[in-house]
Amino acid sequence: MSKSSSLKKDFSARALWVNYRSSAIFPFFLGACEDTLLVFQNYWQWKSKIENLIANIFVRDLSGKLIHSESLQIDTHNQISIKNILSDAEDIDKGTIEIEVIGNKNLGYPFPAILCYYRSKDYISVVHSAGRILNSNEDHQTNTWRESNFLSIYDDDLSPFISIFNGQDAMNTELSIKFLKLPVKDLILEKKFPLELNPFGSKIFYANEFLDDSEKKLLKGKRFFIEFEHENKGIFGRYVVGNYLKKANMHFCTHSFMSVTESGDIIESSKENPVTSFLPAFNKKPLNLRLISYPTNIKSNVTFKSKEANIDEIIEQDTDNIFNFNSGEEAFEGELTEDKFVKFYSTDHCPARLNISYNFSLPNSKHPTDIATGFKGNVYPKKTNHWGSIVNLPDWKTVFFVRNCSHNPKKTKSGDLDFTFFDNTNSIEKHVHVKAETCTILEFEMNTDFSDFVSWKCNSSVGTIEVFWVCFNEETGAICGDHSF
Repeated sequence: MSKSSSLKKDFSARALWVNYRSSAIFPFFLGACEDTLLVFQNYWQWKSKIENLIANIFVRDLSGKLIHSESLQIDTHNQISIKNILSDAEDIDKGTIEIEVIGNKNLGYPFPAILCYYRSKDYISVVHSAGRILNSNEDHQTNTWRESNFLSIYDDDLSPFISIFNGQDAMNTELSIKFLKLPVKDLILEKKFPLELNPFGSKIFYANEFLDDSEKKLLKGKRFFIEFEHENKGIFGRYVVGNYLKKANMHFCTHSFMSVTESGDIIESSKENPVTSFLPAFNKKPLNLRLISYPTNIKSNVTFKSKEANIDEIIEQDTDNIFNFNSGEEAFEGELTEDKFVKFYSTDHCPARLNISYNFSLPNSKHPTDIATGFKGNVYPKKTNHWGSIVNLPDWKTVFFVRNCSHNPKKTKSGDLDFTFFDNTNSIEKHVHVKAETCTILEFEMNTDFSDFVSWKCNSSVGTIEVFWVCFNEETGAICGDHSF
């Protein structure tokens, strides 16, 4: 899979992918109360009827040394604790966990749908599979990876971090890390480091460790974002990044996304799809939602309008708000504090790729979610299968936001979904109906019949539905979430 300037071509190319190996790589962080867990379900079986899959696990320390490997049969629901795997390796607290899934039929996607949970005494964070080491049938050419688009906080408690992993060839290059102002993009400072990694090695860069005191003063309490860049080959360079809470030894994680300010494609409206691109936003108290699109998109002057309604109500009337911004020079931001559904939309020309991050929080949250995805351009294909996993711990609950809207609102149809929640011993089902151009909510309370993490899946009767989920603990303020696979 190579980087492309056309999102439409990227989607079309997926139908031609042939891969018998699908893999993902994550950093792991361990401690007295900290663990890293891989959670996934056997969607290959129910979605594509592929049987007899094998998962290979490779655990490496920061130097790239293999310290554990094993093969396992993939179950209906899978939950792998790195702390349990390394129970005899007391001195290892950081490294990488790589998982590869091998099939005797075409798996299609070279990256599997796996969630990685980072758990401490009081907090949980989650990120889905993003980075990986390339398959042998892919082009192992040298690429420049310019990554960004994640929440960065520097204060007395939190510090940004970046995790870099390497493939099978030794890395000897330079890493550039830029700190840039928000909301209007402007350079604050840039740091450059030699980046030398052994084959399969990795390194964690903590801002509070590599910045000097004068540089820390430039960032402390300020709004900024990070863009980092380096060359490498043999990998797909999507990285686990986020903010580190030192006193709790907690890494709040998301994945980076490419900065495309210098190239990209523009899409336009049509009779079939009068809406060029849209962004659904939703909230339910006690949650609060902040949205941000970082200025790392192709530079283009874009205009968005908005429609607003209550949850479960059809979204019809425009608000008075019009949003004009240059997508490569200034951030687009929004906030929802009430039980609302808002659809930001454009009928003008617009970049096909526009990043967006959903930062859900509680009043007492130490750190919000950082759910990375994109505005929905009219080149996105329809989707009917949705799945993932959620937290099922005492005092935790989950809210699912199920939106149903399209690029031709007059032709959007109502949809139905049958959710199944399951582990390896139990399952329950819940039905959801979503009217056209609305957002509805499904709630899941902690259930003692299930394990600490629960898999879920559903099939929608229409292809205009998208599912997000947020797990939280009101008492502690702990929160995590993601979009569905």
